[in-house]
Amino acid sequence: MKISLFITAAAVALTSTAAMAQQDGTPANNTTYVNPNNPGNVGVANSDVSADFTITGTVSQACVLGAGGDLKDVNFGTIGIYADATSTVENVFTSVGTANGHSRTNLAGCNTASTMTVTKLNGVDGLKNTGNVGGYDSTVFQANIPYSVSAVYSAPAFGQLTNGSAGQISVAPTATSGTKTNGAWKSPAAFGIVISDPTKALVAGTYTDTVRVELAAAL
Repeated sequence: MKISLFITAAAVALTSTAAMAQQDGTPANNTTYVNPNNPGNVGVANSDVSADFTITGTVSQACVLGAGGDLKDVNFGTIGIYADATSTVENVFTSVGTANGHSRTNLAGCNTASTMTVTKLNGVDGLKNTGNVGGYDSTVFQANIPYSVSAVYSAPAFGQLTNGSAGQISVAPTATSGTKTNGAWKSPAAFGIVISDPTKALVAGTYTDTVRVELAAAL
């Protein structure tokens, strides 16, 4: 009996709802009803979207110069002088002329803009007699031999995106060092030495100097 009453009440309620006006006050009819309280989309609906992300890595700055960082020494052996009795007093014990040699490497360069600096550690004195010479008449003798040093390699100019061209540094006998700035480069490098022909006689002994070649990142 309770079940029958419940079903009857529900049917009455459904009939009553169908006869009511729509919630917005317009008369009920047979069209589809949409609740006007639905706000629609929240935000902008796009048919395509994109997003970015960044990929980052670092390449270390590096310079190389020669196998293990070394260049071969240059030994001129005996530096010739006029030493026999047929020489005149003006030219006896003086150099018989200039001499030249070089050191080179097939591996040099930097992976960034860089400077090459070539320095004679004895400065403008050049090759200096390293022994105890016991004194000499400095008006006609000397214990040093000036020389020039040059560097030749292939590198682009600083700031340029071009094929490497011959880069060159020249350090004259009267200079101590020379520097040049290049873009990133790699190539063989050669270092030429030219011993001068001093006008004064040379004191006996071993003459030596050290050339320092330095590559350093410029950025």
